Amino acid sequence: MTDARSEHQKLLEEIDRRMSEAPDEAARAELAALRARLTSPDVRKLTRDLEKTPPRRGNLSLEFHDPLVPAAVTAGGCVVAAAIALFAVVNGFKSPIASIGGWTFNLWVMAAVGGAFSVAFTALSFMRSFSVRFDTSGMASSVSGRRWQQLHVGTMAWENIRSLHERAKDRVLEVHAAGAALFEIPMRVTNYPVLRQHLDNMVMLYGER
Repeated sequence: MTDARSEHQKLLEEIDRRMSEAPDEAARAELAALRARLTSPDVRKLTRDLEKTPPRRGNLSLEFHDPLVPAAVTAGGCVVAAAIALFAVVNGFKSPIASIGGWTFNLWVMAAVGGAFSVAFTALSFMRSFSVRFDTSGMASSVSGRRWQQLHVGTMAWENIRSLHERAKDRVLEVHAAGAALFEIPMRVTNYPVLRQHLDNMVMLYGER
Protein backbone atom coordinates (compact mmCIF):
# COMPACT_ATOMS: atom_id res chain seq x y z
CA MET A 1 0.00 0.00 0.00
CA THR A 2 1.39 3.41 -0.94
CA ASP A 3 1.96 6.35 1.37
CA ALA A 4 -0.81 8.28 -0.42
CA ARG A 5 -3.38 5.56 0.28
CA SER A 6 -2.29 5.09 3.90
CA GLU A 7 -2.45 8.83 4.60
CA HIS A 8 -5.90 9.02 2.99
CA GLN A 9 -7.09 6.04 5.04
CA LYS A 10 -5.67 7.50 8.27
CA LEU A 11 -7.52 10.75 7.62
CA LEU A 12 -10.80 8.86 7.10
CA GLU A 13 -10.22 6.92 10.33
CA GLU A 14 -9.57 10.18 12.18
CA ILE A 15 -12.85 11.61 10.87
CA ASP A 16 -14.71 8.43 11.95
CA ARG A 17 -13.22 8.72 15.43
CA ARG A 18 -14.23 12.36 15.73
CA MET A 19 -17.74 11.56 14.50
CA SER A 20 -18.12 9.00 17.30
CA GLU A 21 -16.99 11.65 19.82
CA ALA A 22 -18.97 14.57 18.34
CA PRO A 23 -20.97 16.44 21.00
CA ASP A 24 -24.03 17.06 18.83
CA GLU A 25 -25.77 16.22 15.58
CA ALA A 26 -24.57 19.41 13.84
CA ALA A 27 -20.92 18.53 14.45
CA ARG A 28 -21.51 14.99 13.19
CA ALA A 29 -23.18 16.36 10.06
CA GLU A 30 -20.17 18.61 9.30
CA LEU A 31 -17.77 15.70 9.70
CA ALA A 32 -20.00 13.47 7.58
CA ALA A 33 -19.97 16.10 4.80
CA LEU A 34 -16.16 16.30 4.97
CA ARG A 35 -15.92 12.49 4.80
CA ALA A 36 -18.23 12.47 1.78
CA ARG A 37 -15.93 14.91 -0.04
CA LEU A 38 -12.89 12.75 0.75
CA THR A 39 -14.61 9.61 -0.52
CA SER A 40 -16.02 11.19 -3.68
CA PRO A 41 -15.31 9.43 -7.03
CA ASP A 42 -12.76 12.09 -8.02
CA VAL A 43 -10.76 11.70 -4.80
CA ARG A 44 -10.94 7.89 -5.03
CA LYS A 45 -9.64 8.06 -8.61
CA LEU A 46 -6.79 10.33 -7.51
CA THR A 47 -5.90 7.88 -4.73
CA ARG A 48 -5.88 4.94 -7.17
CA ASP A 49 -3.67 6.92 -9.59
CA LEU A 50 -1.23 7.68 -6.80
CA GLU A 51 -1.11 3.97 -5.89
CA LYS A 52 0.17 3.23 -9.40
CA THR A 53 2.77 6.00 -9.23
CA PRO A 54 6.28 4.83 -8.32
CA PRO A 55 7.08 5.83 -4.71
CA ARG A 56 9.03 9.03 -4.24
CA ARG A 57 11.18 10.13 -1.35
CA GLY A 58 9.61 12.58 1.10
CA ASN A 59 6.02 13.57 1.83
CA LEU A 60 3.50 14.56 -0.81
CA SER A 61 3.17 18.33 -0.65
CA LEU A 62 1.50 21.40 -2.12
CA GLU A 63 3.19 24.77 -2.47
CA PHE A 64 1.53 28.17 -2.79
CA HIS A 65 3.45 31.37 -3.43
CA ASP A 66 3.24 35.07 -4.22
CA PRO A 67 5.49 35.90 -7.21
CA LEU A 68 8.01 38.68 -6.68
CA VAL A 69 6.90 40.11 -10.06
CA PRO A 70 3.31 39.59 -11.33
CA ALA A 71 3.01 36.58 -13.62
CA ALA A 72 1.44 38.70 -16.40
CA VAL A 73 4.52 40.95 -16.44
CA THR A 74 7.09 38.14 -16.56
CA ALA A 75 5.11 36.14 -19.12
CA GLY A 76 4.49 39.18 -21.33
CA GLY A 77 8.08 40.37 -21.07
CA CYS A 78 9.41 36.92 -21.88
CA VAL A 79 7.18 36.59 -24.97
CA VAL A 80 8.06 40.08 -26.29
CA ALA A 81 11.80 39.62 -25.69
CA ALA A 82 11.79 36.19 -27.34
CA ALA A 83 9.84 37.58 -30.33
CA ILE A 84 12.37 40.39 -30.76
CA ALA A 85 15.28 37.94 -30.57
CA LEU A 86 13.63 35.60 -33.11
CA PHE A 87 12.88 38.52 -35.48
CA ALA A 88 16.49 39.69 -35.25
CA VAL A 89 17.94 36.23 -35.88
CA VAL A 90 15.69 35.51 -38.88
CA ASN A 91 16.42 38.86 -40.52
CA GLY A 92 20.06 38.94 -39.44
CA PHE A 93 20.90 36.22 -41.95
CA LYS A 94 19.63 38.48 -44.75
CA SER A 95 21.34 41.65 -43.53
CA PRO A 96 22.95 42.35 -40.13
CA ILE A 97 21.80 45.99 -40.23
CA ALA A 98 18.18 47.14 -40.21
CA SER A 99 16.45 50.54 -40.08
CA ILE A 100 13.29 50.84 -38.01
CA GLY A 101 11.54 54.21 -37.69
CA GLY A 102 14.65 56.10 -38.71
CA TRP A 103 16.83 54.21 -36.23
CA THR A 104 19.58 51.86 -37.39
CA PHE A 105 20.10 48.61 -35.49
CA ASN A 106 22.59 45.77 -35.58
CA LEU A 107 20.27 42.75 -35.63
CA TRP A 108 22.80 40.43 -34.00
CA VAL A 109 23.18 42.80 -31.08
CA MET A 110 19.38 43.05 -30.91
CA ALA A 111 19.12 39.23 -30.87
CA ALA A 112 21.61 39.00 -28.01
CA VAL A 113 19.80 41.66 -25.99
CA GLY A 114 16.39 40.09 -26.65
CA GLY A 115 17.67 36.67 -25.62
CA ALA A 116 19.18 38.09 -22.43
CA PHE A 117 15.92 39.79 -21.48
CA SER A 118 13.98 36.60 -22.21
CA VAL A 119 16.23 34.68 -19.80
CA ALA A 120 15.95 37.47 -17.21
CA PHE A 121 12.13 37.47 -17.29
CA THR A 122 12.12 33.67 -17.02
CA ALA A 123 14.36 33.86 -13.95
CA LEU A 124 12.11 36.51 -12.40
CA SER A 125 9.09 34.22 -12.81
CA PHE A 126 10.70 31.75 -10.36
CA MET A 127 11.32 34.33 -7.62
CA ARG A 128 8.83 34.38 -4.73
CA SER A 129 8.19 37.09 -2.16
CA PHE A 130 6.22 34.58 -0.02
CA SER A 131 5.81 30.82 -0.13
CA VAL A 132 3.93 28.30 2.01
CA ARG A 133 4.25 24.52 1.77
CA PHE A 134 1.57 22.04 2.88
CA ASP A 135 2.30 18.37 3.53
CA THR A 136 0.62 15.57 5.48
CA SER A 137 1.85 16.78 8.86
CA GLY A 138 1.43 20.56 8.63
CA MET A 139 2.59 23.70 6.86
CA ALA A 140 5.69 25.87 6.72
CA SER A 141 6.12 29.36 5.25
CA SER A 142 8.95 31.74 4.40
CA VAL A 143 9.35 35.35 3.24
CA SER A 144 11.89 36.78 0.80
CA GLY A 145 12.30 40.55 0.43
CA ARG A 146 10.42 43.44 2.01
CA ARG A 147 6.86 43.00 0.73
CA TRP A 148 5.72 40.54 3.42
CA GLN A 149 8.51 40.85 5.99
CA GLN A 150 6.03 41.94 8.69
CA LEU A 151 4.03 38.69 8.48
CA HIS A 152 4.23 35.93 11.08
CA VAL A 153 5.78 32.92 9.34
CA GLY A 154 7.16 29.60 10.50
CA THR A 155 5.77 26.09 10.91
CA MET A 156 2.46 24.74 12.22
CA ALA A 157 1.28 21.15 12.72
CA TRP A 158 -2.27 20.44 11.57
CA GLU A 159 -3.41 19.28 15.01
CA ASN A 160 -2.55 22.76 16.38
CA ILE A 161 -4.77 24.69 13.95
CA ARG A 162 -7.79 26.36 15.58
CA SER A 163 -9.44 29.07 13.43
CA LEU A 164 -9.14 31.32 10.36
CA HIS A 165 -9.81 35.02 9.83
CA GLU A 166 -9.47 37.04 6.62
CA ARG A 167 -8.07 40.51 7.35
CA ALA A 168 -9.66 42.76 4.74
CA LYS A 169 -7.47 45.86 5.25
CA ASP A 170 -4.30 44.23 3.89
CA ARG A 171 -5.81 41.03 2.43
CA VAL A 172 -4.02 38.64 4.76
CA LEU A 173 -5.40 35.35 6.09
CA GLU A 174 -4.78 34.87 9.81
CA VAL A 175 -4.36 31.23 10.86
CA HIS A 176 -4.75 30.95 14.62
CA ALA A 177 -3.13 28.04 16.42
CA ALA A 178 -3.19 26.56 19.89
CA GLY A 179 -1.55 28.75 22.52
CA ALA A 180 -2.44 32.02 20.74
CA ALA A 181 0.20 31.40 18.04
CA LEU A 182 -0.46 33.28 14.78
CA PHE A 183 0.41 32.25 11.21
CA GLU A 184 -0.26 34.74 8.35
CA ILE A 185 -0.68 34.09 4.62
CA PRO A 186 -1.23 36.74 1.89
CA MET A 187 -4.55 36.21 0.11
CA ARG A 188 -2.85 37.04 -3.20
CA VAL A 189 -0.93 33.74 -3.30
CA THR A 190 -1.53 31.57 -6.36
CA ASN A 191 -4.51 29.19 -6.10
CA TYR A 192 -5.73 30.86 -2.91
CA PRO A 193 -9.23 29.22 -3.10
CA VAL A 194 -7.57 25.78 -3.02
CA LEU A 195 -5.41 26.81 -0.06
CA ARG A 196 -8.43 28.20 1.81
CA GLN A 197 -10.52 25.07 1.22
CA HIS A 198 -7.71 22.87 2.55
CA LEU A 199 -7.36 25.02 5.66
CA ASP A 200 -11.15 25.01 6.17
CA ASN A 201 -11.03 21.20 6.15
CA MET A 202 -8.24 21.18 8.73
CA VAL A 203 -10.14 23.61 10.97
CA MET A 204 -13.21 21.39 10.69
CA LEU A 205 -11.10 18.46 11.91
CA TYR A 206 -8.94 20.10 14.58
CA GLY A 207 -10.31 23.60 15.18
CA GLU A 208 -12.59 25.28 17.68
CA ARG A 209 -16.26 24.38 17.81
